[in-house]
Amino acid sequence: MKYEVTVTGIGDFVLPFMQTRESVILFNKDVPYEYENMVVSHTKAALTEDVAVGDTLHLADRSYTVTAVGDEAMKTLRENGHCTIVFTGKDAVEQPGQIMVKGDGVPRFMVGDVIRFE
Repeated sequence: MKYEVTVTGIGDFVLPFMQTRESVILFNKDVPYEYENMVVSHTKAALTEDVAVGDTLHLADRSYTVTAVGDEAMKTLRENGHCTIVFTGKDAVEQPGQIMVKGDGVPRFMVGDVIRFE
């Protein structure tokens, strides 16, 4: 396991963002107030090893395969538990803080769900 956290909050704009952009923004529970409504917040944890193409991401009740990792994603994940997960399965990121994954659709989130990279 490279990283495991538990969902502590779900912003009001998370679902529309997931539906229109096929992505979700993660941030640790100390998310700045101005971003609170846009993110899935979670407990703090250490990133024990960089996430890489081919890794598995478990989100709520679904699993995904990592297809691309942005240049800044590991830095922001380590510092703030922050990255953008994009569910399109593309093999290249569009923004440096993104992690692309492929799998069966977009997950549903509930407080208490586990997010894990391995």
